[in-house]
Amino acid sequence: MARTVNYPKRAEKIKEMIDDLVKEMGHSPNIPIQKNKLKLVDIDFDNVDIVTLMQVQARISRLILEKSK
Repeated sequence: MARTVNYPKRAEKIKEMIDDLVKEMGHSPNIPIQKNKLKLVDIDFDNVDIVTLMQVQARISRLILEKSK
């Protein structure tokens, strides 16, 4: 039996994880936040675990793919 993947559902889950990560990192007083948006250059990725980094990478890859269509 072939395994099927619900990509829109997975993409939404990853987006939620990234949003949570950005919100969590946005509580730093050194990072100015405007309209709940944060620039990637303002995030300290050195202190983020590998699983989270892979999730960020996957989300960015999907966004690039969607925008390139």
